[in-house]
Amino acid sequence: MNRRLIYWVAGVLAAPILLFVAARGAIGLATWYLEKRYPPPGRMVLAGGHRRHLWCHGFGTPTIVIEPGMGMEWVTWWPITETLAASHNVCVYDRAGYGWSEAGPTPRTALEEATELHTMLQNARVPAPYLFVGHSVGGFIGRMYADKYANTLSGMVMVDVLQEGVHPGGRRQTRARLLNLVPPLGWERLERLYEGTSALPQELKQAPKADQDRFLFASSLVQLKSERNEFDSLAESDRELARATFPSDLPLVVITAGRDPAHYDQQLKMVHLSHLGKQVRAENSGHTVQRTQPEVILAAVQEVLTESNSQPAHTAGISRSFQQ
Repeated sequence: MNRRLIYWVAGVLAAPILLFVAARGAIGLATWYLEKRYPPPGRMVLAGGHRRHLWCHGFGTPTIVIEPGMGMEWVTWWPITETLAASHNVCVYDRAGYGWSEAGPTPRTALEEATELHTMLQNARVPAPYLFVGHSVGGFIGRMYADKYANTLSGMVMVDVLQEGVHPGGRRQTRARLLNLVPPLGWERLERLYEGTSALPQELKQAPKADQDRFLFASSLVQLKSERNEFDSLAESDRELARATFPSDLPLVVITAGRDPAHYDQQLKMVHLSHLGKQVRAENSGHTVQRTQPEVILAAVQEVLTESNSQPAHTAGISRSFQQ
């Protein structure tokens, strides 16, 4: 083979590799710079041997804990959290590998996530009882939390949550396995580093600085890997939920998005987890109800608060260490 041709082929093959290495290096530098520019607004708390970022604001009881969906940031909840913080202590956090939180052990199953959440709240001495609000895969985590730590809960709101055995599969799972062969790049970090506050979408222009900083901090390479592992762990989370028990006396509201009768019927099954369960429809919303119909979530939270206040103390067995 002609030597010039050999050099040309080698160059063509090497170019993508060099470009990939350069991009990863640039994103790594962006990560370092973003961490300096946007320090975590909350506390870094140990949970399972790794530090988690927890941000609580407001006052009052019960403490409202927000659990976002897979690959979603808690900044989408800011109008809701600000409203609730006027009368309650509201906590949001970055799951393992998300945002400012360090990566945690794998697989990232619902049980692992629930256990780490409990440890983090305990180590941070966040006062119970907790009203848990879970969106999408956050419902998996909430149900496992209720199975293990029911005595710390005063109620639960499920927002268009996943159900065991009823989540993306087939071609999407195949696609996820293929993507696992390709290391994630995290272009968002470079884009938001370059654009700064001009990258903020309109709905975040008036948001608190903590929420703006979380958006600008963007997804890291670690977060992208954590998201993939959460998705790959859904089957194991299904098996965990099949063995779990939901407290039958826990006030519960299930919010179902859209107008699809089949989706409504599927979500209705979760209402029967508790004899205090109720279903509410967010007919004008897609999956992200917190963006399009936040008033539905606020009303559900208020309903659970009212219901929990009218019930015998569900949290009588709470360890006093949570309330110190």
